[in-house]
Amino acid sequence: MKKLLFSLFAIALLVTPQAQAKNKDKNKTIDWNQVDFVKDYKIKAKIPGSVGKSLSKNPTFISDFYLTQASLMKGSSKAGTLQKQGVGSVFSEVELGGISKEALLNLVEELYKEFTNELKTAGLNIVDGKQLIETSYAQSKKDDKNSMVGQADGNAIFDKVSFTTGSDIREQYIFRPEGKIVYTTWKKIPANFYQRLSSKESTNLISIGYTVRFAAFNSQHVGLSKNRLATHAALSITPSIMIVNPKGAFSWIRVGENIWGNSGWAEGLVKTSSRDGSFVGLSSSADYAVAANQDQYIAELKNIVSNLQKSIVSVLKENM
Repeated sequence: MKKLLFSLFAIALLVTPQAQAKNKDKNKTIDWNQVDFVKDYKIKAKIPGSVGKSLSKNPTFISDFYLTQASLMKGSSKAGTLQKQGVGSVFSEVELGGISKEALLNLVEELYKEFTNELKTAGLNIVDGKQLIETSYAQSKKDDKNSMVGQADGNAIFDKVSFTTGSDIREQYIFRPEGKIVYTTWKKIPANFYQRLSSKESTNLISIGYTVRFAAFNSQHVGLSKNRLATHAALSITPSIMIVNPKGAFSWIRVGENIWGNSGWAEGLVKTSSRDGSFVGLSSSADYAVAANQDQYIAELKNIVSNLQKSIVSVLKENM
């Protein structure tokens, strides 16, 4: 069963395969504790007054909290329209090396606890959702193959991304905190799924997730006959935040700029010796991998998301 991550109602900024990192100066290290995410990354909220009042008045359930780690990425560079006939497209496929599932699971559990505490500090009444998913309506959705209703078991969910989506991510792993109550769907029209539970139980629903990439691809046309594609280590994060209130109003918080992290965790592009997963721990489908120092990679990712979450909650609080 394909476990996709986010509702189609969640507003996310797509990162293209040819994206360039915001931190272009590799010798300059960003101190994420000093970053003004609201200003620098253009965080904006679309939260009607009724939703803000509901967040202050009614209990809130974090219906989903997830981290998607790309494990295999593919970039391409198509020949230019003015280049010579016969100049072909160039492709690059690379996997993430050196990062374990256990490290990412521990990270998502830490981030979830931090986010929950931030919301409580902001004045929200956070409920764990155990009683909500035992209701007759939630139980009626439990066996729906396009939804997830229940308790996360702490295992990473592997997902292959269809080439037709146009994404540079080919394979990914989805992590949720072990024991977290999840109520989410990936139906094309998911409105009733969220609205009816929220309305019946007079509870706000918040879904938040982070899609993490580890590489970027830069294409270059040189003259009439050369078509090049460069692969770089580049940590980037795409957040997706959705809110539903008991009156059925959908809201979201949008991060308007790509968030690119420091690349000190990268140890170079290496040729993998096998395809059995022994090198990377996640995916093993490509001949080359971006080798990562796990401690530095996890620390950088945690530092970014921890500070980002504080800004997200501050924006939420301003609209309550």
